[in-house]
Amino acid sequence: MARNLSIPALATLAILLIAPHLDACRYTVRDVAFVELDDSPYRVFVIGEKSQRPDLAETVRQIAAEKLQDANVILEFVDTSAIAGHPVSDYLAEIKQFPAVLAVGPEQQSLVLAEGLPADPTESAEQLEKLCAAFVDSPARREMFEKLAAVHSVILVVDGTEATTNAATLEMVGQTIPQVEQSLEYLPKPIKEPPHMIHLSAEEALAERVLLWSLGIDTNPTGASQVAVLFGRGRKLGPVIRFPEDPRRRLIRSLAVVGQDCECGLDRRWMQGAMVPHLWEGADEKRAIENLGFDPGNPLVKAEIDRILTRGPGSDGERQAEWDDSLKIAPALSYQEIALEDPDTEPVADSGPQNQKAVASAVPVAVTEESVKVEQPTAEGGSRAAAEAEIVERPEAARPEAEVPSPGVSGKWSTLLLVGSALAVVVIGLLILLRGGEAAA
Repeated sequence: MARNLSIPALATLAILLIAPHLDACRYTVRDVAFVELDDSPYRVFVIGEKSQRPDLAETVRQIAAEKLQDANVILEFVDTSAIAGHPVSDYLAEIKQFPAVLAVGPEQQSLVLAEGLPADPTESAEQLEKLCAAFVDSPARREMFEKLAAVHSVILVVDGTEATTNAATLEMVGQTIPQVEQSLEYLPKPIKEPPHMIHLSAEEALAERVLLWSLGIDTNPTGASQVAVLFGRGRKLGPVIRFPEDPRRRLIRSLAVVGQDCECGLDRRWMQGAMVPHLWEGADEKRAIENLGFDPGNPLVKAEIDRILTRGPGSDGERQAEWDDSLKIAPALSYQEIALEDPDTEPVADSGPQNQKAVASAVPVAVTEESVKVEQPTAEGGSRAAAEAEIVERPEAARPEAEVPSPGVSGKWSTLLLVGSALAVVVIGLLILLRGGEAAA
């Protein structure tokens, strides 16, 4: 009897060995970015005196019900005669003429959309409807949301006033995208298409005032070109990058985050960037499901993602740490950074010879400073590299084949090893039982 009981016991052991690893990498950082949890909405306030403009209150109600149901925006009428204690009272100093329309973002940034609405109810209703439509939709956002479900990310490049800087930034981004594309098949969950770039000239940026405001991009004339990375459901990924002031590694770091396993030790802030104001309709949801392989709106998925976000660094919502310090290693693009010499950041601790050798041999290099080197003009008229980071480069061709691991595949091999070990235990147990039975016979 004891020998017979050993078979189910061995099978149970095999299941216990295998089960914890079958669902190890179900979601990536990019997957999490499609899920809406407790995201703070944008709020658009129509501010006026209700006794004088009762039509505005009714117009607001209709637009909210008919036009903004599928938007991450709340439209609200605020009566100036009873505004005391209302959150919008903190922003009244920005308004010079009422009735007015004011937007407040998730990070409490404000934008005056209109002042002195027409006295005619029909005209004011038409203007308010146009303002709300422009707040959630624009040419750049239309292009963005057509691409986001399938691409790695969207890189938004906004020109500055310096033509040489604009050209250098476009060249840098253009060289970076193919490097990212080479790493897509090695990610824990492969992504179909590489990053998609949207380029806005200074003239085109004027029509994207709401989008740029929501991303924290300076809408005033500036010599620097500005770059923002977005992914998932229009989430901002990391800080806005300004060239040539900011080092190029900030862009590489942001792109490297996208494909990582969401269960890793990554700072949770990378997964919870604010969404841009947008409409998310049935067609968008369907496109996301087809590309992701799961429904980001499913309550069970939301519950699981919420569990993930409440654990790990940055889950308490603190934003004191610099973005540069929240990601020292970016395995998703198969490169590692050591001995960062930028004066704005602290060097990586313990960079002795043994530690550097271990870091250098951990993963092959897919994106290097040399591969995306772009020269930027200096004040003296010369040129200098935009980034000053030292990135370890070890060409795969120069290393023994056994020393070149496949990034993102190690988890699969470990699972196969565990499955094979468990099956071997079962087979050995059966052989022991069969031989015991023959000996007894």
